[in-house]
Amino acid sequence: MAMLLLIWLIFLSLRFSDAEKNCVYAAEGKPKLIDLEYEEGALDKKLHLKWTHGSKIYYNSKKTTEQKYPITSNGSLILNNVQLENNGTYQATIYNDMGRRVKFTETALCVLSPVFKPKVTQTCTGPNFKLWCDVGKPVSVDITWSLNEIKLLEHTDTTLEVTKATLKPEDRYTCTASNPVSMETSDDFKPRCTEPVSKPSVKYTCNSTAVILTCDFGNSAGVYVTWSRNGEQLPGNKSTTINVVKATLEPRDRYACTASDKSSEEKSDDVNIDCKGLLFGMELWLMVLILGSGGSLLLMLLMIILICVCRSHRQQKRHLEEEELRLTPLTQPTRQCSLNHPPQNPQTRPKNKARAQPNYRPQARPRPQQPLPDKAEPIAMPRSTRPRKHKS
Repeated sequence: MAMLLLIWLIFLSLRFSDAEKNCVYAAEGKPKLIDLEYEEGALDKKLHLKWTHGSKIYYNSKKTTEQKYPITSNGSLILNNVQLENNGTYQATIYNDMGRRVKFTETALCVLSPVFKPKVTQTCTGPNFKLWCDVGKPVSVDITWSLNEIKLLEHTDTTLEVTKATLKPEDRYTCTASNPVSMETSDDFKPRCTEPVSKPSVKYTCNSTAVILTCDFGNSAGVYVTWSRNGEQLPGNKSTTINVVKATLEPRDRYACTASDKSSEEKSDDVNIDCKGLLFGMELWLMVLILGSGGSLLLMLLMIILICVCRSHRQQKRHLEEEELRLTPLTQPTRQCSLNHPPQNPQTRPKNKARAQPNYRPQARPRPQQPLPDKAEPIAMPRSTRPRKHKS
């Protein structure tokens, strides 16, 4: 029993394999003609033609009502809108007016979905980068790669790995997806390995009439920006900053920006604009912090200037005192001399003597005179030995 089952399975596999080789392909959603292969031209009306698909009758010439599926003049069956359920074997039988079968054909119809237009994407891994051929809906397709419109016949996978060192600035890659009923080729793709864009953030400042929104995402090389409000994209706004009139703002409005390049895309969090808690276009607590820091810095600067002025004044005063002490020994001898020798009367001064010019030299500061003791004896003055003159 097991041997019979195995033989039957082998027979079925061989039959289906042979049917697949002789399969007539049709694209889903397209019209398809199943040929009767009647070589005698137009089909005689006396003949009886019958088309079947499994247990269903698709056409019967003896039926007087309207046929669901039309045929051509030579008896070929027309399927106007092929669907996946139309897969299978179609049989056509022709009988003569005596009821004898004069022709029999069997056609295996294979319905396939047409391929979508593929899209090339990339990932960078160290010294190499990998290209992906995205065919969308997972169907059985054949992949071919092309470099600058030259087919790379040895590469038939959905991925293609290329060394960065061999890449030239003018290189363009494409991938082609095909099956027996359709073929599509992607747009030209220029590989470029860069860091993926970081998640952007929306910042805003308010003025008297409008709100200025800024999309901050760091490096802006090759990055495209789009804006959305309440989940709907704002057409025509592709700059990193946009202006929104305050009169058009509503409390429920939420703004977001999306930063993207050829290999990545990131969207910011939604931001609700509130200009009530702002001062000069900035948040109130931030303005208080800035003003407080500026005031503290100004107070410290004034204290430093005041300390420098006081020190400078004190040094100048000390310098003047040192200068006075240095000049005191130069003026002290002249003052002492004027006290001990009062000037003579100019009338008693001899006329024939020239006025002597004083020549003072700096002297040491004289010591103060010691006071005499109270009981000191008077000093005896010596008598003069000159003879006295007698008045006559």
